[in-house]
Amino acid sequence: MNDNFFAFQYHALKPLERWGAGSVIGGAVLSLLPGFWRHFGLQAISWGAIDWLLAIAGRRQALLKAEDLVAGDLDESAAHAAAERMRTILLVNAGLDLLYIGAGLWLLRAAGDRADRRGMGAGILVQGLFLLLFDSILAAEINRRWIPPSP
Repeated sequence: MNDNFFAFQYHALKPLERWGAGSVIGGAVLSLLPGFWRHFGLQAISWGAIDWLLAIAGRRQALLKAEDLVAGDLDESAAHAAAERMRTILLVNAGLDLLYIGAGLWLLRAAGDRADRRGMGAGILVQGLFLLLFDSILAAEINRRWIPPSP
């Protein structure tokens, strides 16, 4: 099972699931506070819920495909193609993460005295930074472990 890309994917998505759940819980607490923290918390809830749901769906799909690979219903070429697709998705997402970070920074700067807008910008910035790290590190790991070097 160590050489099973789908088993790797299943485990690799666990940090995203934890981040998402933690963001929802932490955001719910922060949203009870006024101003900056309320809007920071609302961003955490929104982004966290999406991350959490994507991670759960991705982990479930990976588990099913890992079982199919072990059972012989999928072959290694399907696993290789899935690794390449996931790496591509992660790299595109990393580019989008840079846009999120930029948008969060812009909103922080443009907000002036509006604590709600600064909280929103900071919330977007934090989520974008995490996602950039997660997507970049996971794409590099997939590239290192699952994508053979070009001749």
